[in-house]
Amino acid sequence: MTDSTRIAEILAGCSKSERRELFEALLATEQVHELEAMLKAPATVILEAIHRAPELTRRMLRGIIADAAFARYTIPSLRATGWRDVTPPGNFAYDHLVEDSEGQISIQVKLQRSENQEAVITVARKGKGRSKSKWVFGPGMYTVETQRTRGGKKKQRGGAVGETPEHIQTRPYRYGDFDVLAVSLQPSGKPWSAFRYTVANWLLPGNDPTTLAVMQPVAMQPNADWTDDFNEVARWFRSNVAKRILTGPAG
Repeated sequence: MTDSTRIAEILAGCSKSERRELFEALLATEQVHELEAMLKAPATVILEAIHRAPELTRRMLRGIIADAAFARYTIPSLRATGWRDVTPPGNFAYDHLVEDSEGQISIQVKLQRSENQEAVITVARKGKGRSKSKWVFGPGMYTVETQRTRGGKKKQRGGAVGETPEHIQTRPYRYGDFDVLAVSLQPSGKPWSAFRYTVANWLLPGNDPTTLAVMQPVAMQPNADWTDDFNEVARWFRSNVAKRILTGPAG
């Protein structure tokens, strides 16, 4: 019997309170993540700070988690089909860069749009709000917000600590900034490992035809525009088919 097996058996025989006591003892001496050393704060304090943060901060954090989940779950799974992670250090318009024998594909990861912890599902009305969308989205579509902070200022309710609404900065992506959009479906109750993909050049244009519209419709089920299989979206991208994603459910 190995030491790890013996420890597992001992833990299985412990009560909930005994396991909690052991856990707290380990927290006092062991580092959960290197971020603790970087911030000079224990994991419990960091998590409490996130819990107490305003909604906008938590929403931004969820987007960061989506990107981390892609790195944690999807990138390793792609290695089995011949892909390599070749993401360079630094800040780019894409989040990840992968490569196989045919070449490289850049990926931007975004979190599906949600309100009050529920995924947003469109109704039949013209897009409104910050995006000032010229597109009419049919009912029964998820949505994703494709813009980044930095650049031109845009008024927005809420803000990070020390920021007024007028100081929230956004900038639209341009066609060519990345090849594939990966949308985390976690707000729909799916695991953080679930992503839906489309070709970036198929996304809807904004008022400036060289930029992407801020709000994009996402199919609730895989279809001819959206897939849950990265290898399939890679084939779509390399096919050089020119089209636009549907603004409502097919059929």
